[in-house]
Amino acid sequence: MDSLGHVNLDQIAEHRKLTRRAAKGLSWAGTTLLARTLLNVLVTAVLARLLSPREYGIVGAALIIVAIGSNIANLGMSQVLVQRADIEERHTGTIVSLSLTIALILGLLQWIFAEQIANFLHVPELVLVSRILAVIMVANAFNLTAEAILSRHLKFKISSIARLVAWIASNVGLAIPLAYFGFSYWALVVAYMAEAFILAGIYFFMARDYLVGPRFDMQSYRDIRSQSLGYSLAGVSSFVAKYIDNIIVARLIGTSELGIYSRAFYLIAMPANLFGDLNKSVVFPLLSKVHHDKARLRSAQLKGYALTAALALPTSAFLCCFAKELVLTVLGQNWIGAVAPMVAFSAVIYFRVGYKVCGSVTLATGRSYRTALMQFIYMALVTASAFFAAPHGLNAVAFSVSGAIATSFFLYAAVSCRMTGLSVLDFALVHVPPVAFAAVVFATGSAIKALLAGSPDYLVLATGLLVIAALSVVTLYLRASLLFGKYGAEVLQTLTSKNAKWVRFA
Repeated sequence: MDSLGHVNLDQIAEHRKLTRRAAKGLSWAGTTLLARTLLNVLVTAVLARLLSPREYGIVGAALIIVAIGSNIANLGMSQVLVQRADIEERHTGTIVSLSLTIALILGLLQWIFAEQIANFLHVPELVLVSRILAVIMVANAFNLTAEAILSRHLKFKISSIARLVAWIASNVGLAIPLAYFGFSYWALVVAYMAEAFILAGIYFFMARDYLVGPRFDMQSYRDIRSQSLGYSLAGVSSFVAKYIDNIIVARLIGTSELGIYSRAFYLIAMPANLFGDLNKSVVFPLLSKVHHDKARLRSAQLKGYALTAALALPTSAFLCCFAKELVLTVLGQNWIGAVAPMVAFSAVIYFRVGYKVCGSVTLATGRSYRTALMQFIYMALVTASAFFAAPHGLNAVAFSVSGAIATSFFLYAAVSCRMTGLSVLDFALVHVPPVAFAAVVFATGSAIKALLAGSPDYLVLATGLLVIAALSVVTLYLRASLLFGKYGAEVLQTLTSKNAKWVRFA
């Protein structure tokens, strides 16, 4: 009995320690991601007035190839570094060696076939741009592996600061000045290259105590081969699903339309990526630590849905309501065509983020092939919806793809809930408070727009933002569970500073 009690005390102590590290990790990651999101709005507003939709479309087409190549180069091995319990230095060295080698080969292939890629996408400028961007393939592979190593050791602070510094240096320090001096789309090309190499330099210096040099070992590769292949299939399917609609728009509609489409998606991706990056850099590594305990995993899943729904659904309602004002204020009159796509993408922010919560559950439990299957279904739905909607124009593609995203979420939620034993009723109930609050946000926003009809767009947007923010603060003061629900309020209480005594959690 004494031994059993000692084990239970150790488990409780370990759980509390993990919870504290989770709170600290979420705090650091959330703070830096929020800072980056706010800065991103300002940078986007400046660049949208210096660059045209076509210039954005050219670079956007090139980045599709770079992103898919970087993902293939990793072969899902970064997820193995985070999830697998028995990783040794020989495994890490093998993963580093393979990632860098494959990235180098893919970079060379991208250089060689740049002309064919440009012809396929009907973007002549892509020949030189894609060859230049092929250089960053190795840097991206190194960064992905380094970030996985840091996540395994729960060193969220290092990776959060590194990403923020690299982004500020490249976008604020390079992209804006170069665009101002007339370097056209090359301003974005140089910025993307600089960000990759600056981040690699920071990781190399700050994470040197955790990094392992490249050294290939065949037995180590055999140990991780099956699991990494499943993660790789999931990753490739996910990346293709993320960019296939952009490829279809570029090829079947046009480069300028791709610029509008990608900017609308980019504006919405800011809050979505804010929640999604928290999931990737903090939630997935922590779930991996408790995947053997089904009860704790189910509880974490409920908290994940509650927290993301409370953050994403009101945000979605606000953006749907003020889409026109946001586009005209941030991007300018030349981007008015982005309003309808922005409404479509805003409506499914939670489904994009909630999908990642589902993915964290399957990935954390090591079920990489099930994850790959769901990602393949997601890819197929997005591809079909974009392809058949393309003849009807840009707006049709946006709404059709958004429908595919929502459908994919509900399918994946059903699979992940079955894995953890989460009932349909519990899944539905955890969403009730955020849905109700989102409805209040949309109604309030609509009333503000009606009252301020004819006023400048920036004034309507600013008023809406202030009123909705005040409404949110009042709700938290009255009772946080009105917005976050029971499980979300528990997470919020863990993450909230002791100084925030004004928040009532129950």
